[in-house]
Amino acid sequence: MPRTRDAAVRTEDLPDVATISEIAAYERIDERTLRKAIVAGKVAGVVRRGRAVRIVTQRYLAATGCDG
Repeated sequence: MPRTRDAAVRTEDLPDVATISEIAAYERIDERTLRKAIVAGKVAGVVRRGRAVRIVTQRYLAATGCDG
């Protein structure tokens, strides 16, 4: 059975520092696609702490032109 998408995530529902899964849900893309973009250096606001990857929401939204 195909996986269903979660309900749309609104900009104001995003936390100040988001996880990959939260940003992927917001953009409605697969987490692997976002991870590949992060590795390629194409995502703004990425903070790495050990193996953990977080995205500073305001920087990300400003870079994508979606600061709402």
